[in-house]
Amino acid sequence: MPKIKSFSRFFVVLALALPFISIPAFAADEGSVPVSAIGTISIIYGAIAVLSLLLLFAYIIWEKNKERNFLYLFICVSITNCGYFFLSISKTLFWAMIANRMSYFGAAYSILVMLLIIYDVCKMELRRWFKPLAFAISTAAFLIACSGELLGLYYSSVTIESVHGVTKLCKEYGPLHSLYSLYIVAYVVAMVFLIGYASKKKRLASPKYAIFLATAVLLNVCVWAVEQLLTEDFELLSVSYIVTEIMLLTIYGVLRDYGIIQPNQGLLSVQMLTQLNTRHVNPGELPPAMEELFKAFSEKAKTLSSAEHRILKYYIDGYDTADIPELAFVSIHTVKKHNHSIYQKLNVSSRDELMLYIELFRCCGWLDKLSDEQI
Repeated sequence: MPKIKSFSRFFVVLALALPFISIPAFAADEGSVPVSAIGTISIIYGAIAVLSLLLLFAYIIWEKNKERNFLYLFICVSITNCGYFFLSISKTLFWAMIANRMSYFGAAYSILVMLLIIYDVCKMELRRWFKPLAFAISTAAFLIACSGELLGLYYSSVTIESVHGVTKLCKEYGPLHSLYSLYIVAYVVAMVFLIGYASKKKRLASPKYAIFLATAVLLNVCVWAVEQLLTEDFELLSVSYIVTEIMLLTIYGVLRDYGIIQPNQGLLSVQMLTQLNTRHVNPGELPPAMEELFKAFSEKAKTLSSAEHRILKYYIDGYDTADIPELAFVSIHTVKKHNHSIYQKLNVSSRDELMLYIELFRCCGWLDKLSDEQI
């Protein structure tokens, strides 16, 4: 069982607390409907919820290199699908609204986690303020949806009815509903923009990865659009969420297996150096995947300017950042500016990761291909 840290604890605790943050006006005996038996759609929802939970536990048990963002995504999808199921079997408006909040909880945070996963896949560097800000926005969106019929802001009115043994909400939307829709659209646009930017900057190994990512992102939007045209009272999103998480996990796994992404470490990790026993590897004996990685990195090094390449050469020679201003007769601000540009062009997230590359090139006899200026 992995160590579930702050965000994971928050998801679980808030999900358990949902019954206590429901609107007091929804008494337990208010708006009850007779439900004589569980309908077929409820059984389907139940099966999907069980599948979501099984995927969550399978990921926890069998995945050796667990990524927190994927753990969060599996938790969110499980909560959402459990919400759909509980809503379909609710007998009172009170419990139907509780289940509705569960589904909104998972949906509001799952789109945030998807964005973070795409940041990882696209190998983009996150600002420190981004996660807290995005988390605050997602929490605000959830609380708006959670307000339900309170003051008529999200729902102007809401009741329940049972159709063929399946409970559904009959609602009229209030003025704040458009804000939640805007929240979803903004995140989808951000994800599509990020994929396009990463593809343009060649941060993705192949255009097919960009297409695959865009498909995973737009799948839920397309499903939502189709649902607006259908008369069937079935949430197709319950299925598309599972498909999306599997697609994202698949592409992440492929990139990780090819060494393009390393869990929690960007492109390279110290473990990679150890596993390869690189101090005994000759240039002609490199594994094919590693040789491709070296060639790709060397090609990126050719895009450095003369000034940037001089900075890189200082790092190769073993100098620290603080030594370079005196050696290169420039200010520390200029060095930091060149560092930022070098990180972007070489697609690394930090100086530590850059030094891992340099060490790996040195140990495998490829350092001349990195240190020679080729512009």
